[in-house]
Amino acid sequence: MNQLLCYLEKHGILLCNQNPLLPSLEDIGCSWSDVVELIDNHQLFYCKVFQKRTTYLSAEAYYLLKQVRTSKPLPPEAEQIYSLLLDKPPVDTTFLKEVSHPSSKSYRQGFDFLLQNLSVTALANGKSLAPNWSTFLYGTADAWEQTSPNFFCCDHARDRLWEIFSSTMPEKLFRSLIR
Repeated sequence: MNQLLCYLEKHGILLCNQNPLLPSLEDIGCSWSDVVELIDNHQLFYCKVFQKRTTYLSAEAYYLLKQVRTSKPLPPEAEQIYSLLLDKPPVDTTFLKEVSHPSSKSYRQGFDFLLQNLSVTALANGKSLAPNWSTFLYGTADAWEQTSPNFFCCDHARDRLWEIFSSTMPEKLFRSLIR
C-alpha cells in the first residue's frame, strides 16, 4: 500500500508544505507522485481546510469533518465557480478563471472559499509543470463522493475525528479546525 495512504488512514490529515503545526508531505518521506496517485484514485481529499493551507485528508477524515462542521452559504464569487463544476467533467483552474470572473482577486477568493469549506477538490492530475509539480482537474466534493463512498458515518463523529487527529495536533488546533 502507498506510504502516504497508510499515513493518512492512521492520522487523517497532512499538509503539502512544511509547517511547524502539522506534519507535511516531506516530513513523512513522501513525494508529489504519491499525492497524484491518491488523487487519481480518489483516495485523498485535497482542500485548504487547515489554516488556508493545502491540506490532504483521508476519506474518513473528510466525511467526519464534513459531518461536524457547519456548512457556510456560498458567497457570489464562490457560487459562480461551483455552478460551473456541477455535473461537469473535472476542469483546471485556468478554465475556471477564464469563464467565471473578470477579476483575478475575485476568482481566488471564490475558489479558496470552496477549498476551505470542503466544497471542491482535485479529482485528477492535470498538466505536468515540473517533476514534482502539476496542475489538477477540479470538481465538486459531491463528484468525489461518488467514487469514494462514505463508510465512515458514526454517531460520535467529533470524538472519532479527535481520536484520529489527536496524534498530530493539539486540541486547540482541533477545535479551530472543526469550527
